Amino acid sequence: MKISRHGSQRIKERVGLPKRAHLRHVQNVLKAGDLASQKTADGFKMIYKGFLYIFASSKYDEAILVTTYEAPANNCIAISNYKSKKK
Repeated sequence: MKISRHGSQRIKERVGLPKRAHLRHVQNVLKAGDLASQKTADGFKMIYKGFLYIFASSKYDEAILVTTYEAPANNCIAISNYKSKKK
């Protein structure tokens, strides 16, 4: 399990955890989080405690945290179609 630099910055910014707690938090997300999209060769999305975590898959089947967003409200848009604000 790895965390990208960008993913680590977003956990600190959006979730509010110190750097030393990031790995433990992401392990909890993988263990107790709800799968928000189907696992593909590219990656998958999970929801945990009101946040959407986007993971990429490496060539060794290892999950890499890419970024974290606040989870959208269920009545606004489907989570599997959730995209970043940047285009």
